[in-house]
Amino acid sequence: MTAAENKAVIDRFNVALNEGNLDVIDAIFDPNFIGHSTLSPEPIRGPGEYKAFLAAFYRAMPDLQYPHWTLIAEGDLVVIHMPAEGTFTSELMGIPPNGKKMSVWMANIWRFSEGKIVEWWFNIDTLGLMQQLGAIPPLG
Repeated sequence: MTAAENKAVIDRFNVALNEGNLDVIDAIFDPNFIGHSTLSPEPIRGPGEYKAFLAAFYRAMPDLQYPHWTLIAEGDLVVIHMPAEGTFTSELMGIPPNGKKMSVWMANIWRFSEGKIVEWWFNIDTLGLMQQLGAIPPLG
């Protein structure tokens, strides 16, 4: 696939996520997918583990949305920069809900092979997220 085709896959993927459709993962992820996240101490292996990772966030914030994004594609990589917004209503990573709306920026790098997503690197404003979830008090 071309960089533009890979970019289109990620664009469609984000639209599906905004609809709460995690089943799209099965169609576009390679069975040997591996994910690297600042929010996971171990690599995320396979589409099933990735779906479980995302499902925890959708349970904690049922109104989770990615309202807009910027995509850049080069070769087999697609980079997306976007905010995530949602109301924290259920436990997440052992953190009790505070009922507050959160908004945090993130960057994802997706690597494709033979038309499927095979690898992912995820970086989020972890400090900002933890502060908004109430796990860490605001600074100064």
